[in-house]
Amino acid sequence: MSETLPPEPLDPSDVASLLPRADAVHLDAVLPMDWVETITPQSALADVMADNGTLLRALLMLDDSRVAADAEQGRNDAIQHLERRIDLLLIMASTALRGMNVIPPERACVLSARHLLWGSDEIVGVGRRVWARIYLHHRIALPLMLPGQIVEEVAEGDVLWHRMAIESLDDALQGDLERFIFRHHRRQVARQRAAG
Repeated sequence: MSETLPPEPLDPSDVASLLPRADAVHLDAVLPMDWVETITPQSALADVMADNGTLLRALLMLDDSRVAADAEQGRNDAIQHLERRIDLLLIMASTALRGMNVIPPERACVLSARHLLWGSDEIVGVGRRVWARIYLHHRIALPLMLPGQIVEEVAEGDVLWHRMAIESLDDALQGDLERFIFRHHRRQVARQRAAG
């Protein structure tokens, strides 16, 4: 049975300093998020990673209607865009059929290419390996699933902040994750400048 702390939402930007300096580019958001011990069965791991890649590529495409993900690499192929939309629809349909559309509670999160930081009222445990499930888009009931190890837990007020080191991802998936985070980080910085 896990110990709990009283919940109190905090601004994730206040705790971004818990990330290593190398993670200066990060996404601060309040997102539906939870974690599980492992993916069952183990044979599903390859499918989870393939779904992660399709989800990130689709989010990159849908995120900015003016610039497609491939345009960043000098390509603009309408067929690839259509394929990504179809892939995303197929994943969403299969997810719904598997009954995996239960959205977890929203939590303050800070996501970088190498770490995930989130606040909760539950002690996870330093050294514990988990899979974090993060819903990155409010209209897409499909989580990004990241494997990692809890490397730090810090109490800030009444919230316990967990820092998870994300385990190695393949090059394509790592690149898509970095592009997604960079786009959102750039927009957050622009919004902060415009507001201040």
